[in-house]
Amino acid sequence: MAKHNQFKATLIALIICIISFNFVKIGGEFYFNPFYILSFVFAITLIVKSINYVCPSCQKNQVIRSFLSYRLPKAECYSCNCKLEK
Repeated sequence: MAKHNQFKATLIALIICIISFNFVKIGGEFYFNPFYILSFVFAITLIVKSINYVCPSCQKNQVIRSFLSYRLPKAECYSCNCKLEK
């Protein structure tokens, strides 16, 4: 699977975990809820992937543009239009 498609699949999995967590009754075992744990795992994975997702030729980040501006990665670089997957 291409790197940009893996990123999108991880993002979709995180959204599904967050939505599913809202339908679970909160009790004493709140921190042992699998949706709660998976949400943290997917969130940390997305943060690491978004920081490390750079173009090999121009070294510009493909996900994070600024502190409040993000974009979904695609197969070509946003700046130099070279292919990211070889």
